[in-house]
Amino acid sequence: MKHLYKNIIAEIPGSVILENMIGELPATPWVNIDILDWLPDDNNLQVQYARYDTPFGEAWIANTTKGICYLGIVDNDPDFVWRDFNKRFGYANPVEEKTPFQEIALNYLNGKIDKLLLFHLKGTPYQIEIWRKLIHIPFGKVISYATLAGSSNYARAAGTANGRNPVFWIVPCHRVVCSDGKFDRYAWGKNIKKRLLAWELPNYKL
Repeated sequence: MKHLYKNIIAEIPGSVILENMIGELPATPWVNIDILDWLPDDNNLQVQYARYDTPFGEAWIANTTKGICYLGIVDNDPDFVWRDFNKRFGYANPVEEKTPFQEIALNYLNGKIDKLLLFHLKGTPYQIEIWRKLIHIPFGKVISYATLAGSSNYARAAGTANGRNPVFWIVPCHRVVCSDGKFDRYAWGKNIKKRLLAWELPNYKL
């Protein structure tokens, strides 16, 4: 897998994005992944994290004893991931330590998708509902915020929940765009979202 961020990407035409937009999510996740419920007692679990070099850039990967709870990518603002991670898990006094869960996630980022990867994500019930929908968006496809929400009336709320997704790429919040094919905000940076879509869309060549 090439390093995505060595490429300068022009704006992706909305027509290209619309050609790859689907109006219904498949029944199965796009890869062998699952999201576990975060139970009240899980706030007492130890959180471990480590930094890794990946084809996407430097990644911060963290887990509890149940699964990956955070995967952030560093672009132009290396402090952003640390601040975001601490807002979510600072209470747990995270320990910097590499783990088997992290190694599986790293393999996914390196294109070695074989073992089941479990996510243990902390969020509101609505956020978890949205994140569980995200893992069903196929590689090379996008959906609208309205499709994600199930109704255009709730597209904004779904967009907010989408933006709180704590897992880069593998829980693919970057595959959600506006109904007209445009996009702007992205938690890890608009340029990263643009590069990801340009790399994934089958009818757009870097």
